[in-house]
Amino acid sequence: MKKTLAALIVSAFAASAANAAVVYDNEGTKVELNGSLRLIMEKADKKVYNAANQSTKTANSALRNAGSRFGITVKHNLDNDFYALGRLEFRFNDTESRDQFGALYTKRAYVGLGSKATGDITFGRQLTIADDLTQANDYEYGIIPKGKYIPTSGTGVVRYDYKGIEGLQLSANYNFGQRHDEMGEPLKTKKGALDVNGDQTYVADPTGNIKNAYGVGVRYAQDAYDLRFAYGHTNYETGSSVASHRKDGFLASLGYKFADFTVTGDFGYAHEKDGSAKTNKFYVAPGFAYQVAPASQVYGNYLYERVKGETTKDKTHGFLLGADYQLHKQVVLFVEGKYVTTKEYVNDSYDGKTKDRAIGVGMRVFF
Repeated sequence: MKKTLAALIVSAFAASAANAAVVYDNEGTKVELNGSLRLIMEKADKKVYNAANQSTKTANSALRNAGSRFGITVKHNLDNDFYALGRLEFRFNDTESRDQFGALYTKRAYVGLGSKATGDITFGRQLTIADDLTQANDYEYGIIPKGKYIPTSGTGVVRYDYKGIEGLQLSANYNFGQRHDEMGEPLKTKKGALDVNGDQTYVADPTGNIKNAYGVGVRYAQDAYDLRFAYGHTNYETGSSVASHRKDGFLASLGYKFADFTVTGDFGYAHEKDGSAKTNKFYVAPGFAYQVAPASQVYGNYLYERVKGETTKDKTHGFLLGADYQLHKQVVLFVEGKYVTTKEYVNDSYDGKTKDRAIGVGMRVFF
């Protein structure tokens, strides 16, 4: 199996060199092979302060994988302008190895039917419309927490998309129950016991298990404007037929481009109720991108988020800044950095903070 996969990867890069991403196209059947190799050289550190401002620091410098992937897309033309489609995409899981090239796992796997007139309906391991609800640019250190407001993907998703009107996309999705992510890791973890070396361990937190979820969204782009909105409702497992745990989330994104300058605004709001406990949160994230040259741009965005529970409150300020240069239509270099600070309060009293910083130089080669 490993030899077969290795041969497939080699074949993919060979196809790239020959500009042959379409590996089969005959009698209404089209098979495409694509992907990208993504590496970043980074320096990152994280400081955690307690209420007395005593801190512990973790730091890391590495040359690592940054989301490398490859996949196969298949489309079969049917009668009356209908078609069947499928997508299979592999990535490398995170490991304790510093280069983060772990075992292959299936990130996306879905099939579907569609037509231009009626839209597409797909089933499987895939994204939801909420994944498109940001317009701020980033390559590696995205700081906008949209996935904490509405699920942006799932391992069992039914999704419908209609794009029959130019510039308009309507979408709806239903997520079946989910306890683990695509790598088999728990959706949510909490602190466990210390290991034999005295290091903190983490265990699965069942409060993050999704019972089901649904969402709807719309995108509209016309001339210089790009407008997006989504709503999502998530029900969580409680282990009880009486208790309930649910979250309603709203996301909005606005973009406007004039000449070589683009301004964006990303927004989120969510209300969560776990039994009688309520949590309200929101974020505001303005951003920009400036096309310095045909092959290069600079970009950045700011994040403010507030999460307020019954007795707790968190405030987050974050900054991201980057620049890229396109060496080729399928090769891009970038430098990007982030600085995020979160302060925590309990009963309106300061209870600590976290500082998360990173800067990296990366490269992506597409095929």
